[in-house]
Amino acid sequence: MAGVYLHVPFCRQACHYCDFHFSTNTQTVDAMVRAIASEARLRAPHFLGSLNGPVTTLYLGGGTPSLLPPDAMKRLVRGVSDALQLDVSALAEVTLEANPEDLEDAWLDAWLEAGFNRLSVGIQSFDDKTLGWMNRAHSGLEAEQGILRARAAGFDTITVDLIYGVPTGRQWQDDVERALDLPLRHLSAYALTVEPQTVLGARVERGEETPPPDERTVQEYHHLCTIMADRGWSHYETSNWAAPRSDEGHWKAIHNSAYWSGQPYLGLGPGAHGFLNPERYANVANNPAYIRSLEQGALSESRETLSRADRYNEAIMTGLRAAHGIHPENLHEAHGLRPDVVDPHAWSHALDCGDLVPIEGGRFRVPEAHWITGDRVAASLFHVA
Repeated sequence: MAGVYLHVPFCRQACHYCDFHFSTNTQTVDAMVRAIASEARLRAPHFLGSLNGPVTTLYLGGGTPSLLPPDAMKRLVRGVSDALQLDVSALAEVTLEANPEDLEDAWLDAWLEAGFNRLSVGIQSFDDKTLGWMNRAHSGLEAEQGILRARAAGFDTITVDLIYGVPTGRQWQDDVERALDLPLRHLSAYALTVEPQTVLGARVERGEETPPPDERTVQEYHHLCTIMADRGWSHYETSNWAAPRSDEGHWKAIHNSAYWSGQPYLGLGPGAHGFLNPERYANVANNPAYIRSLEQGALSESRETLSRADRYNEAIMTGLRAAHGIHPENLHEAHGLRPDVVDPHAWSHALDCGDLVPIEGGRFRVPEAHWITGDRVAASLFHVA
């Protein structure tokens, strides 16, 4: 099982907390569409020749891919799918990241026609003052109305993003309730982080902003965990919840789940990363340089060959971010290392203090109550040469 990720590096305006690669200059949209399709053609022989199974997912992220005009969106999907010999209609999951202000009837219909069957909507908050503080372009009401329009248009599977730990007067429980009143199958929630080279980072450095205390961030995370459990949603990854299906199981994200299980994926577009075991590559995060390189028929990238220890450490990190956790024996079979041998003291300490608990089948996980600091637990178990 493999996935394809397309990074569409354009936004209308810069959110004050965001450090993803993007540009607010949209004059190169057509050139970018051609360049991404060209990259797909260049990478296709190696990518398709290295797969042990079919491509099952396509994901357009960014940036804000939903700002692409419908004709550009269709050309992008068609160009990439032709290059990679994909039948988009046969893929298990085809996701488009969208902002609420783009959820208009004509665009929704065009996205369905292009083959998208899942929307990931960046709401972040329904509180208008908080949205203004973030420099988002939509209001809370526009977000709610947009989700309802998307569902009425035919998008059955919709997920939204929220951000907790925001230093405004926003009532987090209100955001959660407004989200759960909508026809959603999935929800992702992330703690606000202060990143350098962002407006928020600069304001904090100058002393103009103060991040909320850690206690508030933890409190809001645990509130969300409790509410989602009460509604029967599956908290299957640190930041992700899936609604129950009518038959059985939950509406988990297929594309992102493949990332977390170490499956290969192709990343296309400036700033995109890809992984084909044992190599990872990163495209240049500069729009003009990316386009220029592809116009000359060349890739502009950096490459890294991962050691067995690198793969082991990644498996520890992604495994402990998931509810299924890690299996020491499976790690040993795959990478020649197991955490209870790599550092017996760290392993025993994690068990003794409750940072790790045993679950079925010989697996171990970070319990939900400790999950917000789970990355620290994972790092304590890394193999360090």
